[in-house]
Amino acid sequence: MGRGSRCSRSEAEAIVALRVPAAVAPLGRRVVAFFLDGLVLLPAWVVYGVVLDAIFGPLIAADPGGTGIVVVAVDAPRVALELALTLLTDAAYYAGCWVRWGMTPGQRACGVAVRAASASSLPAPDGRRLPPTGPDRVPAQVATVRWAVLQVLPICVGSLGSAGALPLGIVAGTTMGWSAFLLASAAADPMRRALHDRVAGTVVVLAARRPA
Repeated sequence: MGRGSRCSRSEAEAIVALRVPAAVAPLGRRVVAFFLDGLVLLPAWVVYGVVLDAIFGPLIAADPGGTGIVVVAVDAPRVALELALTLLTDAAYYAGCWVRWGMTPGQRACGVAVRAASASSLPAPDGRRLPPTGPDRVPAQVATVRWAVLQVLPICVGSLGSAGALPLGIVAGTTMGWSAFLLASAAADPMRRALHDRVAGTVVVLAARRPA
């Protein structure tokens, strides 16, 4: 095939640089940002667990020999309430931050931001469509879809695991497998758009430095 029918990766990136007002964010920064956001949310999960334990009683406890943990009881109302609180808090944090600022605190610390992709993206010479970024604030529907694809599965599995309804091995395998799948889907895309970016129509870019 001729030169005009193909485009090298460097040429594609040059087109992105011309059409997108910010560079695509490296995957390493995105992973660190996600870890930092998890640390921000950790106190909320601890508080929920302590309060629900006080109301409903603990779900798990150390076994009599002190060598492991056993499920005391799987309380369906408590599990449902904890799952609802976790989903609502997580959605408010991630989707709310994307709608209001275009980035979470973890993403701000790492210098990356989420942008809505334009519907009028221009085609590259190899046939791929390279989406330019949109305004700083992500539309609420777009942010909600992006969060749901990213987080609902691991949150549901994790809540069932903490309630003793699923073995910890299944919880760990599902969570790690889903994270690895999303990471691989981003690595395989020229714009580093993971599955949740492609479904929602977003792209993660380096955040612009604001003047002091």
